[in-house]
Amino acid sequence: MSVIYSPVFNIDIIYKQLFINTLILGIKINMELLNMSTNILLLITTAISLLLLSFNNTVISKKTVSVVIPAFNEEKTIKHVIDTVLQVDAIKQVIVVDDGSTDNTYDIVSKIENVKLLKHKTNKGKGSAMSTGLNEALEDIVLFLDADLSQINKKQVEAIINPIINGEADITKTKFKREAGRVTELTAKPLLQFFFPELSFEQPLSGQFAAVKAFFDKIDLENDYGVDIGIVLDADALGMRIVEVDIGNIVHEMSTLEELNLMANEVVRTIVDRAISYGRFTMVDDLGNAIRMEIMGLSLITFGLFGLFFIKFVTSILSAIIIGLGLIISIYYILRIVRMSIRIYRQSKISPMQMLKSFIHMHFPVIISIFIIIAIVITLLGSVSITPHEISIEPASKNIVISTNNDTGGLDVRGPYTVEKALENEEHLIRLPNSAINTIQAQYGDNIYIDGDAYQLEQSVNYENDLIRMPQDARGYLKLEPGTVIRDSNLKGLFENMYIVRNMEPEEYVDNGSANDTNSSNLNFSNVNVSVAKEYTTQNLPEKMLNVYVNDTLVGKTSGFITDSTYNVYVNGVFVKSLNLNTSSEGIIYNDTYLSSNITVMLNNTDSNTTMKFADINSPNKFVNLYITNANSSIS
Repeated sequence: MSVIYSPVFNIDIIYKQLFINTLILGIKINMELLNMSTNILLLITTAISLLLLSFNNTVISKKTVSVVIPAFNEEKTIKHVIDTVLQVDAIKQVIVVDDGSTDNTYDIVSKIENVKLLKHKTNKGKGSAMSTGLNEALEDIVLFLDADLSQINKKQVEAIINPIINGEADITKTKFKREAGRVTELTAKPLLQFFFPELSFEQPLSGQFAAVKAFFDKIDLENDYGVDIGIVLDADALGMRIVEVDIGNIVHEMSTLEELNLMANEVVRTIVDRAISYGRFTMVDDLGNAIRMEIMGLSLITFGLFGLFFIKFVTSILSAIIIGLGLIISIYYILRIVRMSIRIYRQSKISPMQMLKSFIHMHFPVIISIFIIIAIVITLLGSVSITPHEISIEPASKNIVISTNNDTGGLDVRGPYTVEKALENEEHLIRLPNSAINTIQAQYGDNIYIDGDAYQLEQSVNYENDLIRMPQDARGYLKLEPGTVIRDSNLKGLFENMYIVRNMEPEEYVDNGSANDTNSSNLNFSNVNVSVAKEYTTQNLPEKMLNVYVNDTLVGKTSGFITDSTYNVYVNGVFVKSLNLNTSSEGIIYNDTYLSSNITVMLNNTDSNTTMKFADINSPNKFVNLYITNANSSIS
C-alpha cells in the first residue's frame, strides 16, 4: 500500500499494468490447460480482472490534497513548512508561489524536490499568489498555508484537511491559541456581526484553510489580504459546510503597524463588497432607497387611515389624498423592490436558505409596515355595519384608564366590548367583565333596572373578557343586536337615566373603619343587609360618600351626588323617614333606633366628581333600604 501513496509512482499506470498482465496470464493458461473448458478459463480470468479494477477504483477514490503556499520574503521559515507538508500522506502536490521575494526564498525552494515552484516578478499580493497556485492545483482538495509558520507540524496539517477527507466538511478554517489580532477584533468581527450575524468564528481572518477544489472553481479570489475573509463569506453564501478547526499553538511572524493598516483596509473593503453583493448593505444602494420610499408610502397610508378616524382637523378629503399618495408610492416602489430582489438573486451565488435570511434582513421594516396596515384594515372591516341604506365603519378602540384612587389606583385597559346573547336559563342575569363593572361603577351582585325589570350583574365566564352577555328583553330595550361593539367610554351612557341598586354586605366594610370597633364583634352580620339606589346621569357633580352604621359598626358605604330634593329611608322595606337634602348636606343625616339597634347614616364630602346620582323621592327605587333581623344577637 505504501507504493500506492508514494509520490514517485503513478497509481493509474500501476493498476493498468496489473490489468494487462492478468489478461496475458489468462491467455497463457487457456493455451496450456487443454483439458479445461476455454469458456470457464475466460470467465475466471475476467472475474479476476474486474476484481482488480474494482479494488483499484476503491483505493484511488480516496481524496488527495494539493497544498498552495504563497510566500514573500520567507527565507527563514519556508523550508520548514515544505518539509512538514511533505510528511503528510494525503498531500500529493506541493505548490509554492514566490510573490516577488527579494531575499533567498526562491533559491531555497528551488533546491527542494517534489515541489512545483512558481514566481511573480513583482509582489502582487497574497490573494494573487493564491490564485496563481490554485490554477496549477490538480487534486480533489486544496490546502492554503502561510509560509511564515515556523513551528507548524504534521498533526496540525492533518487536522485541517481530515474533516474534508472524511466528508464532514466542505471547507475548514483554523483557529489557534494566541491573542486575537487587532485587525480581527477592531475591524473584522464588528463588521461581520453587523452584516453577517449568522457567522460566529473566533478567528475569521486565519490564513490557514482548505476546501474542495470544486468550491474554488465557483468563486473569484481577492488579490490582497481580503482573500481569507472573502473565501469564508463566499462559502457561507453558497451554503458550504464550514468547520473551524482548533490546531493548538502556532507561531506567526508579527506584522508591522504599516502592514496591519494595509490589511485592515483590504479586509474592510472585502466585507463591504460582499455585503453589497449579497444584499446586506441596503442603506447605500438602490434597493435600500427603494425600501425607505416603500416605508414612507406605507406610513402615509397608515397616517391617512388614522387621521380619518381619530384626528379632527384631518378631513375626509385630506385623508383620501394622503392615502392615495401613499398607495401610489407604495405600489411603485414595491414593484422596484421585487425587480431588484430578483436581479440580486439571479446575480448572486447564494443558497435559497441564505437568500431567505437576507430577504428577511433587508425587507423586515417593509414587512412590519405591511402587517400594521393589514391589522388596521382588519380592524376596520370588523367595525363595518351594513344597513339597506348605508355602510358604517366605526372602529372601537380600547380605553386606557389611569386611576388615582388610593384604593383602586393603577393602569387599566378597558373595552371594547361585544354584546352577545345571555347564557341558557339566565334571563335575569347580565354577565360582564371586571373592567366593564369598574366603568359603570358597580359591583357584582348589584341589580340594574332596565325598563322596570331588575337584572343582576355577574362575572363573565372564562375567556370572555370582552363580552357582555345580556338577555333578549334588555337588549331589545337598549336596541342592541348580538355582535354589537361598544366602546368603554360609551358603556355608562348606555344606561343613562336607569337605576342601579347597590347591595352591600357588612363584612366588606368591617376592616375599613367603624364608629366604635369594639362593638363590631357584637353584631351578627348575617342579620344585616344594606341596599342603596343610584341613577346613571350625564351630570358630573361633587361626589359624597354615604356611610351606614348599625350599632356604631360600618355596614355599608357607596358614593354618588346629592341634589336639592327629598330622599326616603326604609328599614326592612318599610318607609321610616324623609330627608330634605341639598348639595351642601354633610355629616349625620339620619339617626334612629329599630329593634334595639342604633342606625346612623352619614354623608362625607370627597375630592372627586361623579355622574352617579342618589335616588330621590321621584325614583321608583329606594334611596337607602336597611334590612335588620335581631341585629344585637351575638355571633355564636
